[in-house]
Amino acid sequence: MRKWFRGAKLSQQLSVIACLCVLVPTLLLAYGMFTSLQSTAISTRQQEARFRCSQMAGQAEQMAEVCNMSTQVFLNTPDLVSHLTQLKNGQQMDSLALVEFYREDIASLEKIVLSNPNLYQIRVYSLSEQINEMMPILYSAQRMARMPWAGEAQLSGSWYLDFDDQLFDDYPVTHHIMSLVTDITTAEDGRVGVVEVSARMDEVLPGLFSGSGEAFSVLLDAQGNVLAGTSPVDEALFQEMDFSEEEGICRLNGSRVLVNQTWLKDFGCRYVQVTSLADLDRLAVSQAVLLAAALVVVFVVLAFAASFMTRRLLRGLYGTFDGIRAFANGDFDATVAVTGEGEVADFSREANGLLDKIRQLMHDNLERQMQARNSEIRALQNQINAHFIYNVLEAIKMMAEIDERYDIADAVTNLGKLLRYSMKWESGNVRLSRELSYIENYIALMNLRFDYVIRLDMDIPGELMDQRLPKVSLQPIVENAVVHGAAVLAADTTISVRGKIDRERGRYTICITDEGKGMDAQVLEQLRRQISGEAPAASSSGNGIGLHNVQERISRSFGPDFGLQVSSQPGQGTTVTVTLPFYEQKEAEAI
Repeated sequence: MRKWFRGAKLSQQLSVIACLCVLVPTLLLAYGMFTSLQSTAISTRQQEARFRCSQMAGQAEQMAEVCNMSTQVFLNTPDLVSHLTQLKNGQQMDSLALVEFYREDIASLEKIVLSNPNLYQIRVYSLSEQINEMMPILYSAQRMARMPWAGEAQLSGSWYLDFDDQLFDDYPVTHHIMSLVTDITTAEDGRVGVVEVSARMDEVLPGLFSGSGEAFSVLLDAQGNVLAGTSPVDEALFQEMDFSEEEGICRLNGSRVLVNQTWLKDFGCRYVQVTSLADLDRLAVSQAVLLAAALVVVFVVLAFAASFMTRRLLRGLYGTFDGIRAFANGDFDATVAVTGEGEVADFSREANGLLDKIRQLMHDNLERQMQARNSEIRALQNQINAHFIYNVLEAIKMMAEIDERYDIADAVTNLGKLLRYSMKWESGNVRLSRELSYIENYIALMNLRFDYVIRLDMDIPGELMDQRLPKVSLQPIVENAVVHGAAVLAADTTISVRGKIDRERGRYTICITDEGKGMDAQVLEQLRRQISGEAPAASSSGNGIGLHNVQERISRSFGPDFGLQVSSQPGQGTTVTVTLPFYEQKEAEAI
């Protein structure tokens, strides 16, 4: 080939050079596009699979929460527990009492089941076989023995997955049931019954039973054994898989698959979703073949028109270089002239796009510098304003002390501490000791407003003083205790603040309790919905918006497992419990 090239005509040499100059970048561009398309397709498939997996896990966690809440409702129904206790002890109600029990208690429990369409059934089983069953809620021990989970080593509060409902002989069997089974116990008689809250797995986790060769899902225990789901592959392969990552690509039965998994802590098992990538691999092969054929055609065409295209390409490239060189020499308005069509024209357009991005980045950088300078000026102004306020308060304090008005001097001191704490900018969380000091200053100032005395009774373990929490997290709660507790009573009252450490769970709680009039269940539920964000607060002055803001700040700082809980009863005051993560002393000092 070298001998032929040296002996060829100049037009042939130029044609070969032109073809190579165009073909090589074309090959590189095609390879980059091909790789990008493959990456985009796989990334899209990963996002879709990740969304489906997250959605399924969310549905499962939501159902677990619903079942747990429903279980608690049944466990906290005194008449039901009393009836089960009587049945265990061999006592029977008369007919009138049974009718009254059914109308008042069983009917209300049945409404709970019917009001939640996500539940399949809630059943209560007596330990006695000789009872008057009240469907669809109350059943005998004989019925419980028919359930598949009754023959296992039953553990209270455990989930039993993917079994058939065999309670009745005359009804069609319902498949794929999941149940939370919990013992009903009393202090005197121990275990008196069992409550089963169940849902249909094909509705909660439809992916487990609607899979195909392209995508399927299974539930695995900690050892990799399949608990539920339809798997077209050998189950032993799951035991060999590494689930240290939530997402990964591996091979099953010779084909590439995308594996997404998440641990369902409420169920004690792993949700695994397998999505086949075989169709993308087949598409890649076909695209590669088409791309190779297209490149061959392009090369043949270029071999006949190389000389003409070479001159046009060189002319376009020189124009592009001139535009970029002018931009590099300081002409920031310079652009690249786009002439003709083809790869060089595309390159020129891309160069123009790059120059536009550089100009935009330069403009954005200048804007950021100006914003930073303005922020520094505003911070300096705020600092000057804060110092002016502190100096004025200090002067007022001195004047009060000169006139021996020590009550005014103390009030000004407390106000200064409160303003200094609230106006000081801090990027992170603050120590609990500082937040408690802020509350003491706030209560001292509130006592100036009223004819009665608000006492602050604090019992906080010393280990909690260095714990961190968002700034001004407890004050809105104490303010609600003053406004909706002390102010309503208009008499001497006490607001208690109690701290408790739960080392086993790595958390601690701060309970703030007032002696106000409390609230009924409807108002309490509305307040809880406002705190969680499920319902809007009535106004900016209501207690819902303040507590919701505290909940949001704690959740953003420490996660959704931490936040506020409110409990109250009419005439017995209100308690707001703040749950926060507990760190040992060295960890707390490092935060």
